[in-house]
Amino acid sequence: MYKKNERKTMKLRNITLASTILAVILMSGCSTKRDKYLLFQDPHQQMTNQTESQFATSSERGVYEYKIVPNNRLSILVYNHPELSTRDVRAQVAPRDERGVLVARDGTVDLPLLGVVRVAGLTAREASNLLSKEYAKYIRNSHVNVEVLNKRVFVIGEVRRPGKVDIIEDTSNLLEALANAGDLTDFAERNSIKIIRGTMEKPIVETVDLTKISALSPAKMTLYPNDVVYVQPNRERRKNLSIAETLPGIDIVGRVLSTLFTGKQLTNTRVFDINSYQEYIGR
Repeated sequence: MYKKNERKTMKLRNITLASTILAVILMSGCSTKRDKYLLFQDPHQQMTNQTESQFATSSERGVYEYKIVPNNRLSILVYNHPELSTRDVRAQVAPRDERGVLVARDGTVDLPLLGVVRVAGLTAREASNLLSKEYAKYIRNSHVNVEVLNKRVFVIGEVRRPGKVDIIEDTSNLLEALANAGDLTDFAERNSIKIIRGTMEKPIVETVDLTKISALSPAKMTLYPNDVVYVQPNRERRKNLSIAETLPGIDIVGRVLSTLFTGKQLTNTRVFDINSYQEYIGR
């Protein structure tokens, strides 16, 4: 009897040890999984330094003007000629992405009287002057105002309302974009906010530390259309996400081991047999 109980105890210890080892293996994966919740993990230091100089240059000159590109939507107002304008009552209540006239892939727009006009590469002021001169061939006292409607930046990561943030002027600033995105969450990495701009081939990354007063300089705060602001999750957040991902695996292992142990116990237990009971009653 003693040896039988000893064998059962040993089996229980083995199962417990196996469960512990599997749990440790799964949990050890948490440390390697934390970084997978970070985006843009390989910014080159040289690229960041280059960005800082470009920020400073643009800020010091103060002459940045957005240039029209394909897929922009333009609001064109020809004064005293609403039939030639893209602004009307219906356009004002429509979403900004549906207002105005779309710049085609070749950088042109198709306008009444003028036909196809190339505007890509021009600022809104330059496009206004160009269209005013073109319309002067057909109407008197022509005056045209051009506005780009779909200028925006994108805010992702640890903010309360991630998504696109519209820009009314040619530039915006980081604090305004974060405020429009609902502010930072409690799990935001406040000392390592990424601003990504440039092209797919040559992305430029700037890191801003909002815990320092020096981050409030215009060189670091300025955002340009199509910039991406990425707020990283802090270490606590990444750790919690890793644990949450690992817990289902631990639970499955526990259930399997529990089932195996319970099944072994049942094989050593006498199960109630209704036939035997009926035979006993019939005696």
